Amino acid sequence: HTRFRNVTGIQTCALPILLEVRLAKYSTIGLLVCWYFTLAPLGLAALAWLRYTGQPLTLPARADLGMVIAAGALFFVADLFYIGAYTGAHSTGGGLLPITTMLVLFPAIAQIIKYLWVGGRMNWWHAAGYVLAAAAVLLISKGSSLVEG
Repeated sequence: HTRFRNVTGIQTCALPILLEVRLAKYSTIGLLVCWYFTLAPLGLAALAWLRYTGQPLTLPARADLGMVIAAGALFFVADLFYIGAYTGAHSTGGGLLPITTMLVLFPAIAQIIKYLWVGGRMNWWHAAGYVLAAAAVLLISKGSSLVEG
């Protein structure tokens, strides 16, 4: 399990097992389409909750809409590779390495996007983190090639 507050055991443990054991026979796109259709009623329920509790709903301004759409497209591609790594012959991802790469590099890439969007200066802690994230992916890639070979 994870120690991160916003990532649950379901995301880190149960979901990969479910995907590999029960859902690997389905196509990646088929699973994604079903899951994204699930998001619509969940989104409507969340909107109803906001209204019920009197909380405001703040939608992105027109100036930020392009960035929001780009982020949505990136999440779709990430989901495609993540799910694809588990769906066997129907895979568009191709194994554990794409998952590892995304999980390790996602925080680093998010930080770079934030830096470019908001501005600021990168310090040596950031640079060291980027180097270590890239090194982790390279080491895991090498380990995967040794196991497969």
